[in-house]
Amino acid sequence: MSEKFDVAIVGAGPSGLTAAYFLAKAGLEVVVLERGNELGAKSVYGGRIYSHVLQRLFPGFEKEAPVERWVRKERLVFMTENDAVTLEYFKNDELVKSSFTAYLTKFIQWLGKKAEEAGALIATGVRVDSLIMENGFVKGVIAGDEKLSADYTIIAEGANTILLEKMGLKKRTEPHDVALGVKEVIRLDEEKINERFGVDPDEGVASLFVGYASNGAIGGGFLYTMKKEVTLGVVVRLDQPARYKIKMHEIAESFRMHPAIRPLIRDGYMTEYSAHLIVEKGPLKENELYGNGYVVVGDAAGFELNTGIIVRGVDFAMESGKLAADTIIRARENGDTSKNALSHYVNLLRNSFVLKELYAFRKAPRYLSTERIYKVYPTVLCNFFREIFTVDGTPRRLYPSLRKAMKNKVSLFTLIKDGLGAVRSL
Repeated sequence: MSEKFDVAIVGAGPSGLTAAYFLAKAGLEVVVLERGNELGAKSVYGGRIYSHVLQRLFPGFEKEAPVERWVRKERLVFMTENDAVTLEYFKNDELVKSSFTAYLTKFIQWLGKKAEEAGALIATGVRVDSLIMENGFVKGVIAGDEKLSADYTIIAEGANTILLEKMGLKKRTEPHDVALGVKEVIRLDEEKINERFGVDPDEGVASLFVGYASNGAIGGGFLYTMKKEVTLGVVVRLDQPARYKIKMHEIAESFRMHPAIRPLIRDGYMTEYSAHLIVEKGPLKENELYGNGYVVVGDAAGFELNTGIIVRGVDFAMESGKLAADTIIRARENGDTSKNALSHYVNLLRNSFVLKELYAFRKAPRYLSTERIYKVYPTVLCNFFREIFTVDGTPRRLYPSLRKAMKNKVSLFTLIKDGLGAVRSL
């Protein structure tokens, strides 16, 4: 391996590999350093990717990318211990290919192959311990006893920003800034999945769950249909398990055994169990996204979006990787590695959907920290629907039924206040 590169990339996730592809395509010497023993080994994801970025960066990607199913049905489910209320949207043909389910490991392997074909060098099983610092400039990376010099470094280490924190380039991550996701993969016959979820062979379902899915803690559940498997799991803010004395594996098991979930995965068997940190706080400050000789992309930059209804990460990661590549290509043409040259990265991010959408939903993390969303409102909603669908000869008008469902749970004033908060934040 050469000890001098134009660009060194720390992390072979969607952001790092996208950057590698476009940098190599432009003729730069690029090395990607991945601590996993193989591509995708350290990558865990619920299971859905939004395709708008892929359609632009890799036209015709659907002919070669490892797409499992195109999401036809969107579901938002509010759960109590025994009940559930489901809101479902059935997409028309024009929208059905706006997102798809996929295994992130396979997707990253596909993306890695594209980067290698473009000329990038990918080294797996390499843990980057620190950055080479010279006169305030990042000049490459240190991995074990080996130093790799580079004019530019892209930090794509993921949500667990050990390197950034170690080098003093980012404040320490606090437990309330991230969430822990636990995912289970359940093997089922393809025909059973199609029948139980009411979809055609190439179509799938994406479901998000609020309430009992996270045992009332700040978080939620998810379920995605693959071709022959169902991925499901829970995400809980990292400070919650200790606070409520709950264990993640117990929350995941309770969710899997819920009466609304159990029939969907009956006769299936678990083939995978994994965990992953997820950014909850939002993006880094703009002046933390770049510096002399380096830029930060993807999860490491906090580029994940959770609105409570939609959860996105891969499309933000890939776009940030592309913009980082564009920035470095431009800076290299001028022979400039300074933070002044690399500040162009932020200009590109501002003009892209990345910062536009993250700033539009900047109040969402605080609103989604409201405990009533997880502890109170799923119960109120389920009680309300149980009330209006119960027929026993007693008149059950809507407003009195709602007040009964709210009794001793939440006041009308608080309900209105939280509703306005949702409108303003989401």
